[in-house]
Amino acid sequence: MSDVHSTVGALFLGVVFACILSGVTILQAFLYFHYFRRDMLIHKISVAVLMILDTTHGACMLHAVYSYIVTGWGDSAGLHEIIWSVQIQVSLNVAIILLVQSLYTFRVWLLSGYYKGLLGYLSIVAVAGGFGIGIALAYKIFTVGTFEELKQVSWVINAALASSTVIDFTIAIAMCYYLWKSKTATSRLNSRLSNLIQFTLGSGVLTSACSTSALLSHVFMPDNFIFLGVQFLLTKLYLVSFLTMLNSRPRGGSGATTDESPSSRYSLTKDGAPVYATAW
Repeated sequence: MSDVHSTVGALFLGVVFACILSGVTILQAFLYFHYFRRDMLIHKISVAVLMILDTTHGACMLHAVYSYIVTGWGDSAGLHEIIWSVQIQVSLNVAIILLVQSLYTFRVWLLSGYYKGLLGYLSIVAVAGGFGIGIALAYKIFTVGTFEELKQVSWVINAALASSTVIDFTIAIAMCYYLWKSKTATSRLNSRLSNLIQFTLGSGVLTSACSTSALLSHVFMPDNFIFLGVQFLLTKLYLVSFLTMLNSRPRGGSGATTDESPSSRYSLTKDGAPVYATAW
């Protein structure tokens, strides 16, 4: 095991920055439920579930860091053990990321006119593959008891982080493509679509960069906790980017969106593909 700075130090810094991002997610969730009270049911349920999972994820992070830093103070052998809160935290990490990626794929489904394009199918195939790898990781993490044994299943950790990066890029490219196709002769709408494309690319690059950082730190520094510290942040970044995307949509009067009327739910792109008017 490496020195204290790259073990418990990395965990401590990871949980500090993750808690800061948790404050951002709580604020974003509050704004969402305040301004989008009549949003699609799938969104409201998803945000509620994500916040419950994120709160549990945060509790597991704090328990793990407290156990390694305070409860296990002076016990160097204890740093080699994978405690239960770390195992649950990893599983929750997988669940949150896959749920957010699935919701982004739902946006691609709407933008593409119900998968009339190849990128739509690629997105759903990529997410389906991520589900398989994520389930394997969630299972494998409970079969090991020490970080030394974790090296035996390092392949599934690397596969999960790599697949997360690939999925992010696939979804970002698909969303940007369909947003670009939605451009019309209206300069105001085009300006808004251009901003959305920039946001989509930015959020995709950010989460991909974090996944890649966790992957590289695990591959080249498997004997410390740096990859765990980075992984603490990864879940929060996904949640922040998704909630920001939801809150970036137009806010209807009286603090609610206007997607309850069936006639107002759809608009047409220049290619005639139906797109939810409230998708953005």
